[in-house]
Amino acid sequence: MLKDYYMNLLIWVLLFIIGVSDVQRNRIPNNLVIILLLIVVIDLFQTPGLLWTLHIKGMLITLGVGFGLYVVKAMAGGDVKLLTVVGLWLGAEVMWQVTAYVVVAGGIIGAFYLMLHMASSGQSFKEHVKVYAVQRVTRGWSTQYPLVIPFAPAIVIGMAYYFYIF
Repeated sequence: MLKDYYMNLLIWVLLFIIGVSDVQRNRIPNNLVIILLLIVVIDLFQTPGLLWTLHIKGMLITLGVGFGLYVVKAMAGGDVKLLTVVGLWLGAEVMWQVTAYVVVAGGIIGAFYLMLHMASSGQSFKEHVKVYAVQRVTRGWSTQYPLVIPFAPAIVIGMAYYFYIF
């Protein structure tokens, strides 16, 4: 029981560090994801009576969906790798339930980043809509103030909400 507590604490500390790193640098370091993967695997091996098929299924489904979102540029590669490890840790059934909370947290965080972006750019809302429309149809378009929204904090907040508040 005490081992489970420390393993979960270590996993949550790593998730928190990854979330902060994503906010600071807009990237998730591979070495942190690899460390998280190793700790998750150790944690799973220590769990008696674990149904590995559910955890592998959670990892593969999460990887597949995440890769699809990566291909259409709706998600960054680091987010896909992080979610894949989380899918392994939680398994298919729990990951499916946690996803709704992660999406809601992502929407709230995204709204705040959008408001910050609009406030700091000095352009009106109407100008932002026009620029966005042109960006979506023009290949190679770049802007002076790109909107970048880190998703790792949404993953961590959504999971925390599910496990500790729900």
